[in-house]
Amino acid sequence: MKTPNDKAAVSVVAVQGNLAAVGTFDGLFLIDLATASVLHALQGHTGNVMSVIFDGDEIISGGYYDQTVRVWDKMSGRETLRIDAGSWVWSVAAHENLLVAGLRDNTVRVFDRASGGPRHVLTEATDEVYAVAIDAQRMVSGSDDRKVRVYAVPSFELVRVLEGHTNVVYSVALEGDRIVSGSADNTVRVWDARNGDALHVLQGHSNDVLSVSLLGSEIVSGSEDKSVRIWDAETGASTRVLD
Repeated sequence: MKTPNDKAAVSVVAVQGNLAAVGTFDGLFLIDLATASVLHALQGHTGNVMSVIFDGDEIISGGYYDQTVRVWDKMSGRETLRIDAGSWVWSVAAHENLLVAGLRDNTVRVFDRASGGPRHVLTEATDEVYAVAIDAQRMVSGSDDRKVRVYAVPSFELVRVLEGHTNVVYSVALEGDRIVSGSADNTVRVWDARNGDALHVLQGHSNDVLSVSLLGSEIVSGSEDKSVRIWDAETGASTRVLD
């Protein structure tokens, strides 16, 4: 079985229970965290895997150079769906029967999860779309044009544009009535998803914020400054720093 090349940079990691899906510049791997063993080498992508998520019993990944979104069966490691996204894939998200991809060609593309067929092409961004997130009511994107956009689901009509970041928006997260975004302006911003109001600007990172997660009462952010920060989602206060 192919195993991760120790010289290949890790570009993205997703965790579900004791499993980790690890995307590298050399492929995609499913790892048992309890034993640190490779369960499956998910073969198909050529080049960088820039985005990966778990969704139920499936793993969904986005390939950069091969311009594909792929769906894998978690148990067998078998590829069950491959979609030609039409451009380099920066990010993927999924909800029920929808797959969403943020692309280098400045678009967000929405696909049918069963067939892989196209559902929507969203063209409002004026630069590369680095981040997407989706739930039952909203889809959120973050772009190199410094804006966070909110779309209604399932119509995918643009509802509002959230402005405030002064550099690239690299990551977004969505949970309930909160939206969180991380940017190359070194900040994390928290927004009210219902009306677009800016709730908090979280300052503390000294370099680009590359990843954000919203986990109930906590926000977790990861930065190029080599730290992970944990924040209170309600007050915006910093509660822990891991570095």
